[in-house]
Amino acid sequence: MRDQTARYTAARSDGGDLPPGVALQPVMDIIDRVTIGYEALSRPTPSADPLGTIEAAMVASQLAAPAVVFIHIPRGVLSASGVDLGARAKKLGIPPGQLVWVIRDRARVGLNAEERLQLRRLRDAGCRLAVDAQAAPSLHHSLVAALRPDFIFLDLDISGWFTDDDLARAQLAATMTFVTRLHGLLIARGLDTSVAALAVGDAGVQYGIGRHLASPVVFHADAARPGDKIVSSSWLQGREVRVISEWGQALEKPFVLAAPPVVPGSHAGETTFASLLSDAVRTLQAEHDTEGVLRAAAEVSLQVIPADRLAIFEADHHNHRMRPRILAGAGAEGLASMDVPMSTGITGWAFARGLPYRCGDTESHPAAAAIPRSERLRESLLAIPLIAGDHRLGIIDLWRHGLDSFTEEDLEHAALLGVMIAEAWRNAQMFTDIEQRALTDALTGLYNRRWWRDMAPRLIAQSKRSGNEVGVLFMDLDHFKQINDGAGHAAGDAVLRAVSGALQQSIREGDYVVRHGGEEFLIILPGSDGQGALRAARAVHTAVTEMAAPPLEFHRITMSIGVAAFPEHGQDLDEVVHAADQAMYQAKREGGDRVALAPPGVARTSGGLAQPNAPSMPADAEAMPATLPEGPRRGRRAKRSSA
Repeated sequence: MRDQTARYTAARSDGGDLPPGVALQPVMDIIDRVTIGYEALSRPTPSADPLGTIEAAMVASQLAAPAVVFIHIPRGVLSASGVDLGARAKKLGIPPGQLVWVIRDRARVGLNAEERLQLRRLRDAGCRLAVDAQAAPSLHHSLVAALRPDFIFLDLDISGWFTDDDLARAQLAATMTFVTRLHGLLIARGLDTSVAALAVGDAGVQYGIGRHLASPVVFHADAARPGDKIVSSSWLQGREVRVISEWGQALEKPFVLAAPPVVPGSHAGETTFASLLSDAVRTLQAEHDTEGVLRAAAEVSLQVIPADRLAIFEADHHNHRMRPRILAGAGAEGLASMDVPMSTGITGWAFARGLPYRCGDTESHPAAAAIPRSERLRESLLAIPLIAGDHRLGIIDLWRHGLDSFTEEDLEHAALLGVMIAEAWRNAQMFTDIEQRALTDALTGLYNRRWWRDMAPRLIAQSKRSGNEVGVLFMDLDHFKQINDGAGHAAGDAVLRAVSGALQQSIREGDYVVRHGGEEFLIILPGSDGQGALRAARAVHTAVTEMAAPPLEFHRITMSIGVAAFPEHGQDLDEVVHAADQAMYQAKREGGDRVALAPPGVARTSGGLAQPNAPSMPADAEAMPATLPEGPRRGRRAKRSSA
């Protein structure tokens, strides 16, 4: 495979953007057309060199980040001895979670011992798995149960299957439930027409692949097939990408409210309703975060439409679940621990329809499902999907004791209120997203200089109150301009993303990583003195220099690091950062690829450091231990909200 890398590197030097022999087919959210990943396809014809195609796909994945790349593993490669795909990806510096290894199982053939061992190694290394099946009836359930894949590809439009067959749709629903219980995601193939995309979207499938959504893209004209789109690597950088989080990340514990008692026969008249609605608008407009909006939504809903029990669910499209966010009333506590598939129960049925719904008897509804630890009651339900534009956010359920306890007027009032709540919720999401974007770097996801300006005074104030020091590392990549000039800015961006990942993995929980600008980074270490920061700098330096530099395997990334601490090197963090900056330049003057500790008592002066010739330490200096203090050092990365 090393020969393949050399050939791809040569192709780049001849002006190619990405390795030949591979196309990327976008895998997208069917509703909002946001890309979640790319399926790697052999080009221009099925390759006689499957290892070469795999290598090309891995190299391409480095520029497709943060989107995942789905790479098919032929059975011959999977069972071949001496092939360690996980180790190869690690050598290239690819985060394991960015690769999804796809096993084709259209013939329902089981796995032999060697294939199972290879897949277990990939899973243990942190990679994700996918199964490529044909259609729901032919899905190899025992294979899926054994592998627990993160994704399953199903071809849902084979000779009219699914679109013209009620039985097929029922089989799909059963398959969705089976896959969802195993924490997998379905990806529909064959979405080449708007009819197919609409049909599978209405069935509850969230993600798909096909020419109606996007055509495959290639990076060399001579590799294109009819219908392929020829693009440059900059095309990848301009795509909006949704990062699918790892399974098991649940929303926060639902907030519980007390529901006011329902007075039999009570309902809001038009004058009262208008007044309550006006108050509701003001209340919702005063909230800018999701939690505040949902609490206010529950309170105003119970004022406008009195109910014995209320639940607000958030739609978790990634995991195909409805997550309870706000609960109120006796019996609602049973919902707190429920892990509800999005297609289950009256709630799931109403959410899939997308229309406000009034149910006069919850027990008689065909989709009814019991709530754990709650008394079986004859009761009525209003289910109001919360939809803002193309964004299906969640649903509000309101229950009253007794049959047909809600009127059509109640349904109309609830539907109007639902529109207002959905808009307020969506606005809160966008506000949070804008706020996060303002404080994080778009390329790397790290905190940016604006966050640093806001946070620095708070860190100093906390340090003074607690009496703890604050360590600072100022880092600059050596010879980074050569990467941009020699391999292009897309390759440089890939290096910056890889370095950012290495920095975050080498620090403690509670430390902060900041992209200071260009190829410069800051790490803030609350509670660390100069010597503690020095040990952390050694670990950071090792993590970066041992990282393979995507996508040029031969290019070793090095870094110069300056170290300082508060209050030893300044009376505020600006002075401490200045001291660390000057120490970093001292390391540069001595050849780079090393760590330099600012001399004690340094303050900002017109001449820079008071002792500018203080010696720095090379990467292999024995005075700097190669290990960190006890305990994991994992960073806090700012997470983006996704709609």
